[in-house]
Amino acid sequence: MNRFARITAVITSASVLTMSMSGCAAMFHGSTQQVAVRSNVPGTELFVNEAYVGKDNGVTTFQKKNNYMITARKAGCTDTTVPAPKSFDAITLLGVLIDFGIVSVLLIDGAATGAWQQFDQTSFVVDPRCS
Repeated sequence: MNRFARITAVITSASVLTMSMSGCAAMFHGSTQQVAVRSNVPGTELFVNEAYVGKDNGVTTFQKKNNYMITARKAGCTDTTVPAPKSFDAITLLGVLIDFGIVSVLLIDGAATGAWQQFDQTSFVVDPRCS
């Protein structure tokens, strides 16, 4: 194999490897989503996975590979906890065109970043149950 053929093969291999190191869902939609949380009841403390987000409202970033529970808490009221639902991100399927989905879908979008899922909502209203 001559020198030009080797250089061409190396460049082609490097290009394919670089393209497959990022899944389609991670490339187009990222591996995080910004989420707003608020309550209609004044004085409500809001928590995501027991981490304080804010009083009455707040904004946080969700990692797509993790699951989240949102809690509204106020003295004298019953806490309300709701899950942040997720669904499949169809953009992930474009990885089948790159490398038959072996690296881009299974490893990158699935195992590494969780980007093959997306949160169904980016805004939550959670109120504690007050009587």
